[in-house]
Amino acid sequence: MLTVETILTNRVRVLLRDIDEGGVQWRDPELIQWFNEACAEIARVRPEACSDTSTFNLVAGSKQSVAALGASRVLEVICNMVGTDEGRAVRQVERSTLDNEDPNWMAGTKTNTVFRYSVSLTDPRSFYVYPPSDGTGGLMMVIGATPEEVVNVSEPFPLPTMYAACVANYILYRAFGKFTESEAMQARAQGYYSVFTAQIGDTQASMEQDNAKTRDPIGAR
Repeated sequence: MLTVETILTNRVRVLLRDIDEGGVQWRDPELIQWFNEACAEIARVRPEACSDTSTFNLVAGSKQSVAALGASRVLEVICNMVGTDEGRAVRQVERSTLDNEDPNWMAGTKTNTVFRYSVSLTDPRSFYVYPPSDGTGGLMMVIGATPEEVVNVSEPFPLPTMYAACVANYILYRAFGKFTESEAMQARAQGYYSVFTAQIGDTQASMEQDNAKTRDPIGAR
């Protein structure tokens, strides 16, 4: 199992040349703080790195929010849930399309089955369902979660292992960045940061944007 200690010891401290247990120049608590920063930044830029598929209970009305789940954003709504069984698929649609079709759609008849959904562009933890929900239905959906902060080097790595190198490079960027009076160290710090951003792709790309064409928003084609 990949742990925090594995990354700090085998990747970070080797390059810092500070391999004593617990560190001498860079102590574990400081590296752990940067470790958590790295995981949070990866989850911000690549939310699929910390995603979760679960059942969401709808509330009455068109506006829904995943804030109570501790989610950072809505990635995808997959289908209606009928008890514990998957039901009708839900298609994504631009809210402007619904507005153009029927400006009063949010005040329409409430049902327990959702046909379409639209993610808010200004509040990523909110989304809208059509027809408006009567509050009795549920959805299977994918949300972007926030990685739990680690406090001990013995804890498991909270992201998929493919992001281990990204985290290490971010920590190295912060470690060498401490030497503000050294141009050489600042250059090394920026070098590691450049590698970090290149690895994760410094864009707002997400699973939703990369999804199959069959799930493109209605009206986008």
